[in-house]
Amino acid sequence: MTSLDVELWDDDYEPAAGLHVTYKTGLLTTTVGADQWLQQPGYTVHLREGNVTLAKTELLGSPRDARDTADDISLDTSPDHAWIPTLRTLSNALRADHHADAVARTLSPMLVWRYGDVDPDSKYTSYDESDRFEQDAARSAKAILIRHVPADLQAALPLIQAAQEHIGRLRVHAAELRATAVREMPDPATTSRPQRWIADYTRQEAQEIKDLDPTHPLRPWLADLPHRLLRGWKDLSQPEKEAIGTARRDALVTWALEWDLPKTAASRASGIARTTIDRIIKP
Repeated sequence: MTSLDVELWDDDYEPAAGLHVTYKTGLLTTTVGADQWLQQPGYTVHLREGNVTLAKTELLGSPRDARDTADDISLDTSPDHAWIPTLRTLSNALRADHHADAVARTLSPMLVWRYGDVDPDSKYTSYDESDRFEQDAARSAKAILIRHVPADLQAALPLIQAAQEHIGRLRVHAAELRATAVREMPDPATTSRPQRWIADYTRQEAQEIKDLDPTHPLRPWLADLPHRLLRGWKDLSQPEKEAIGTARRDALVTWALEWDLPKTAASRASGIARTTIDRIIKP
């Protein structure tokens, strides 16, 4: 197996064309109370393909630890690693969800523009300062949406409805990609597990995952890969679940719980009843 190249992600970093590993050092912040945070020296190791992050992992340690971990991961990973296609598909799903989130944030000023039946680009003006602020925000949002919402939707629908339809299509696409990842993933019962990769979440999304188990905030974070695959299981149709079989499902549940994903989170993500999960893990 050929190891991957390792690069320090700093101001001089330029993404390589193919699959490679990068590492970045800094302070990692952990929430320890309602208004308390703990900062400790740590690092993030990324699995990247060109300029796209497929996954990453965060650990506490020194810059030397960071390089050693990145080297170890590079030796344990190759372009033909069994789990690379799954990570790639889940990365595409996450980007579709992020795109939908971005369009929804952009659309928001147009939805709160109180004179919604008035084009924000019109010469309409108000003496109310908040009205003018809303109009400026709606005008900027409109310009961005025109650039990013597909032209065929804009031709068929008013811009707001076209943007909402675009968001819906992106959500459906993300769900389909998650389901595809489950359909095509290696068998967790017979294939060596990959690194404890986590997705390239936004800060808010990452904290929501860590908060699944406040007493052990890293555990659900580190269970991220099987956690996302359980979400994909939920997106499958019943005939597809039956075709895949309960053995593959049970291996996925066992993997997630062995990586310390709470049973409640596993049930919520997958749609599998707690009683079924208890039966799966019963000795």
